[in-house]
Amino acid sequence: MLLAQESKTGRPWALRDLPPFPTLALLVMQELSHQEPDFRKVTSLINSEPVFAAELLRVSNSALFGFSSEIRSVPQAIVNLGFEFVRSLAMTVALRTYLSSPLRVPSLRRCWRHSLACALISEEVSAALGGGADAAYTAGLLHDIGRLALLAAWPKPYANALEVSIENGIDLIECERDLFDVDHCEAGLYLAAEWKLPADMAEAIGGHHTRRRTPQASDLCSIVALGCWLSDSLGFGSLPTSNRFDLGEYTPALPEALLARLDVESLMATTSARISSLE
Repeated sequence: MLLAQESKTGRPWALRDLPPFPTLALLVMQELSHQEPDFRKVTSLINSEPVFAAELLRVSNSALFGFSSEIRSVPQAIVNLGFEFVRSLAMTVALRTYLSSPLRVPSLRRCWRHSLACALISEEVSAALGGGADAAYTAGLLHDIGRLALLAAWPKPYANALEVSIENGIDLIECERDLFDVDHCEAGLYLAAEWKLPADMAEAIGGHHTRRRTPQASDLCSIVALGCWLSDSLGFGSLPTSNRFDLGEYTPALPEALLARLDVESLMATTSARISSLE
């Protein structure tokens, strides 16, 4: 058991020694959060780190996104795909880079796959509701950033917390609080504020375990909460589960447009294939 310590800066002690999140991705996120982003500034930022730019182009051409024509340059990506999509791309590359070492641990790799699945499914949910698919993808990708930060800083203790939760049937949030004095939702809210993420994404990060809210195109938190639940139910959970998908649990709160689009088997197969393209 780790001993709790007070942080002189107010940062939860378990988050004091985090590996640095790629600064470039945060700068791109902040610029693209402006009402009128500067095309040249975004291009210059990404091209300032050739390795990051190359990985961004590789991911943009992967089956994760499945575009028919090849994206050859950052300006082409911005023009053809749009600012919102480039933000999604940048955060995908940054998060994968951030977790490069912990991803070697199978139990922690599940957490990464869950975040990707939540991103992809939230994107589908938002599109069905007529909302912004790219924003939903980014919010879904970042919804567990608190958990991913904890596992990046404490890979072995966090893996142990996962095992304790699985073996003893203890809620993982309870295990997190016992071990780190903070759960992943609280940790995520702290990081969202520190990284100056948009308010609607911060709400999704802190409230994604809230359920029974009818998803609305304008309510990113409700979309991500549903995306998180669907990810778990379709086998992409952070914890292995024997729970079977039961759409009836959510049906009363789901709009007809969404119910018509939720082909569960297709959604599961497509999500799995798109995630595998990055592995």
